[in-house]
Amino acid sequence: MKSNVPHKPLSNNNPYLTQKVMSASPEQLVVYIYDIAIAACGREEQEKAIQAIQLLIRSLNFDDRQVAGSFYQVYRTILEFLYRRQFSDAHKIISEIRETWIKAMRLE
Repeated sequence: MKSNVPHKPLSNNNPYLTQKVMSASPEQLVVYIYDIAIAACGREEQEKAIQAIQLLIRSLNFDDRQVAGSFYQVYRTILEFLYRRQFSDAHKIISEIRETWIKAMRLE
């Protein structure tokens, strides 16, 4: 699956973090977004977790409708858990997707 996550500079002044994001592949950027969502679930930061999942939805490439559609449905399910503040359920699904993504993209 091709990712459309844009490479944008970070708003903070951490040059290491900025360089890490700017030099990341689209596949690695998706992992970073999963990490943000997982961390937000762990801290029960509903808005931040929702924003991360919404970013993942916006990054879907619907040129492959079947794959993108499947991810879209899973992301919508995660959003429903987040809206209901069911952070552990959302955390579990996001973590599983992250691990599968890493293996599929051979990022280990």
